Amino acid sequence: MSGGSVAELYLSDVRRRMRGVKALGDGALAQLREDEWHTPLAPDGNSAAVLVQHLAGNMHSRWGTLRDGYSAGTEGESAVRNRDAEFEEGTQDGAALLKRWQGGWKIFLDALDHLNPEDLTRPLTIRGEVHTVLEAVQRQVVHYSGHVYQLILLVKTLRGPAWQTLSIARGGSAAYNAAMRAEPGQGK
Repeated sequence: MSGGSVAELYLSDVRRRMRGVKALGDGALAQLREDEWHTPLAPDGNSAAVLVQHLAGNMHSRWGTLRDGYSAGTEGESAVRNRDAEFEEGTQDGAALLKRWQGGWKIFLDALDHLNPEDLTRPLTIRGEVHTVLEAVQRQVVHYSGHVYQLILLVKTLRGPAWQTLSIARGGSAAYNAAMRAEPGQGK
């Protein structure tokens, strides 16, 4: 582990981990057939399209103004955001939804990349509630990870036996662990 302040280590770690969460979502979405984007698992459940719309909407709202770095007085909820509409089933095709997905993640990851250690203790307001930037980032780490894992479960269920694992395949732990010992730092 390299030296540096806890804040520097945190930013490095959260940037890497959130890129990993995005990669898991990318892997799940890549397995969807066009006719599955708007298929929920339950009558009131979210489809992959809805999850993508919501995540992208949240990322644009929360991080759009921080995309180029922290600025005092930033509100982490865009006045033009229509959160309720994010949960309405639309008609966009997979290509359009992937574009939204990529755009939302670009904004969020750009914002993370532009934060510096001093920013983590600065205030950021979300819907009138004051957070530190660190608290706001952690709030989104949990939120985004939760929805990406919902997405994975949804796509895995839809794909059934055709699902391609995004992690260590069943029965593959011993081989994976042996490879890790041979080449440290490559873990999932």
